[in-house]
Amino acid sequence: MNAVLEKPARKARVPKAGPAPAVQAPKISAEQAMFEEAGDFLIDASETDEAHGPRAESDRLLRIAAMIAYDASKGRLSNTTAENTAYDAVACINAARLVPGDAESVERTALINSAAKRLAVIVGGSADEFIFTDVPRPADPQKKSSASASATVPAVEGKQFTKDKLKELHWQAFGCMTNAYSVLVHYAEHAEDSAIYAARDLLESYLSKAEPKAGDDAEIQVEMTDMYTDLTKIFALVFALATSNGDNVMHGIAELLSCAQRIADGDKGVLDA
Repeated sequence: MNAVLEKPARKARVPKAGPAPAVQAPKISAEQAMFEEAGDFLIDASETDEAHGPRAESDRLLRIAAMIAYDASKGRLSNTTAENTAYDAVACINAARLVPGDAESVERTALINSAAKRLAVIVGGSADEFIFTDVPRPADPQKKSSASASATVPAVEGKQFTKDKLKELHWQAFGCMTNAYSVLVHYAEHAEDSAIYAARDLLESYLSKAEPKAGDDAEIQVEMTDMYTDLTKIFALVFALATSNGDNVMHGIAELLSCAQRIADGDKGVLDA
C-alpha cells in the first residue's frame, strides 16, 4: 500500500529583527529654541549670590520669567502671541531690577543681558529698547538711607587731552576690547559654560556702545567715561571667572580688558608702550 506522502507544513518565516526605529525628538521652532535658551540664562541669573533682603523678590521674579520662557519653548504661550509672551518675561525682568533694597551683581547683569538678547530675537528689536538698564533702583523703605559709596571716577576726567589724543585713546581702548571679544567668542564656542556665554554677550553689548564716533572734546570724554565704567564691570566678571576656575584663557582675556581699561582711564603709558 502506497503511503500517502504529505508535504510537511511550511514554517512561517519570521523576519529578522532589525534595529528599532530611532525615536526622534519633536522638532521645535527657532522661536521655541530662543525661549528655551532665555529660560536657561534666567534660571542661572536667579541663582547668583546677591545682597538681597530676606524675601529675595528679584530672584523670584527672574524665576517667573524663566518659567514663562520654558513654557513658551514647549508651545504653551502665556499670552496671545510669541511676541507678547516674550514681553511678559521682559516685564518680570524689569520688575526684578526695580525691587527696593535688592542688588544686581555683574554676573547677574551678564546673564540677564544674554536672556534679553534671545527675547529680542523673538520680539524683533534690540534688547536695549525694552530692558531696563539705566533706571535707578528704589531705596528700601524699611531701611534708613545711608550714604552710598561713591563710584570710582575715571582719571581721564581730570586730565587734559587734546581732541586728537582723546580719539587716539578711544581707538586704542576699543582695539583692546575688540581683541578680547574675538578671543572670548572663539573660547565660548567650546566652553559650554553659561557664565562664559553671558560674559561674551555682555562684552558684545559694551563693544557696540564703545564704537568710536566723531564729536567734540566733551562728547568724546563722556564716551570715554562710559567705556571705562563698562570695562570695569566686564573685567570684574571675566577676572572672577578666570580666578575661580583657574582658567588661563580667561586670564588672558582679562589682561586685554585691563589694558583697555587703563587706556580708557587716560593711561598714556599703556598707549605709548
